[in-house]
Amino acid sequence: MSINAKFSSVSNEEWLNLLQRSVREPYIEGVEFPRFPCSAIQLGYNGAADEEGMLRAHAFWLYAEGYARALGRPLGPATRVLDIGCGWGRITRTFARDVSQANLHGVDIEPAAIETCQMLGVPAQFTLTRPGSPLPFAEGSFDIISAYSVFTHLPENVASALISEMHRVAAPGCLFVFTVEDAHFLNNLEIPGIENASERWRLLSSYKPQLEELRARVAASEYLYLTTNDEEFRSAAVYGDAVIPRDWIEKNWSKYFSLLRFQESAAPVYQAVVVGLRAD
Repeated sequence: MSINAKFSSVSNEEWLNLLQRSVREPYIEGVEFPRFPCSAIQLGYNGAADEEGMLRAHAFWLYAEGYARALGRPLGPATRVLDIGCGWGRITRTFARDVSQANLHGVDIEPAAIETCQMLGVPAQFTLTRPGSPLPFAEGSFDIISAYSVFTHLPENVASALISEMHRVAAPGCLFVFTVEDAHFLNNLEIPGIENASERWRLLSSYKPQLEELRARVAASEYLYLTTNDEEFRSAAVYGDAVIPRDWIEKNWSKYFSLLRFQESAAPVYQAVVVGLRAD
């Protein structure tokens, strides 16, 4: 029996409990749940692991679930969902309570991510994509498009190209639910010893002398992109760290979606959440 068939009627609170239980229990009430990669892999993608990781993922998913229900189109087996930047399937699996495996899709630019999702048994269809390339789906394919910790890393041209692609593959009335970094992100540069946290934070720490200038630019509604990475699948031209102010989003992306909510960064998501309705 599938997760959707067995647990579609459980409450959101019960669903969180099941997701967290599945970290240690691959079978719950006779139903197989997707496995989890080791904690180090989870932390590498998301900065959180296991039960804490699922708490954050569930908190993000609640925006998609709640707004879909509020708009009169609650999640169900036939809802077509696309999770962009699926990583190891942390967000993708949160939709498994409601959405059938055939209608749940995840994409990522990293081959290892796609392979990991498939190996773990995340109940969705997974496709490898290329940075800056069109999404491999027809126009109007999806009812909900999610992207957790994707726009947080994209330069302006790549981010705008992706939003345009999301609009193309979105059906009328499609919800966009994604995260961005807001001004709170820059506060991390003041944390003592942050440069020792990882290679990424070592590179970000090089911007400390410019901190007040960076804050002023964000306050002036400027899209801020910081070069902090240069790997095989994530070159500096397509992947770093980005801060995207709300005013910039409303000014530049309103042709793609109407902004329903901009939730500033706070626990347990720890990034700003953007909820938008596809513009016709």
